[in-house]
Amino acid sequence: MTSVPKFARQVPVAHPQWRLYCLPYAGGSAAVFFGWGERLKPEIEVWTAQPRGRGMRFRERPFESVAEMVEEYYEALRPTLTSGLTVPFAFYGHSLGGLMAWELTRRLEADGLPLPQHLFIGATAPPHMGLLHARISHLPDEGFVEAIQERYGGIPPAVLAERELMDLFLPPLKADFAAYEGYRHRAARVSVPLTAFAGADDPGLAAPLMDEWERHTSGRFELRIVPGEHFFLTESSDVVLRRIRQALDEGPKVAQVAGKADLVRE
Repeated sequence: MTSVPKFARQVPVAHPQWRLYCLPYAGGSAAVFFGWGERLKPEIEVWTAQPRGRGMRFRERPFESVAEMVEEYYEALRPTLTSGLTVPFAFYGHSLGGLMAWELTRRLEADGLPLPQHLFIGATAPPHMGLLHARISHLPDEGFVEAIQERYGGIPPAVLAERELMDLFLPPLKADFAAYEGYRHRAARVSVPLTAFAGADDPGLAAPLMDEWERHTSGRFELRIVPGEHFFLTESSDVVLRRIRQALDEGPKVAQVAGKADLVRE
């Protein structure tokens, strides 16, 4: 049986200037970032994480911890990053994906591997803050869904109305929440530029909370407030993609080899 790649390339680009690795929110799949590859080419080649238990990997056991998520994506990226000269890259993570992107950056930095040139994080609680809400992953399905909808309104009505869809959707979503609720929060830093995106109408992660991400990088930090609630990518993907493109254009293009970096400005 052929294994499904941990990161899927959306649109092949012959000579990309950047690679953008995207990590979805809890319960999400690579489909969260559908169309980004077409919209960012030809300068930026988009690769999307394919979490276990959904999408092309729906037959696989979902992750049980954030550490397990990070380990799998780290091992998926490591061969590329240790093979020699690499295309400079960046991470975008949304909600749970933002925490994974930050932890993955920490792991790469700790092991002396090439780092992302920019870290983009959307609607993610800063790691030092702990849980902002009560735990819900242990609840029966009905109570869990009710809590999710009250907190985020994140399950589409069309999915809620279909029992078969919910049977596929709920197990990986609950597993992701259990993984996050078991995460050991920390106040560490990375050394790369970090852009935090906050939904202007996100009831649980308002701009002042997202501004706390500044504590978690020694690099340049900026906070961007965009229209929308927690899942603002639905209505504000144009705003987010425009800022990603601008930020990467503003930064130096760095071709990295493990252990050293040659600065190349274009």
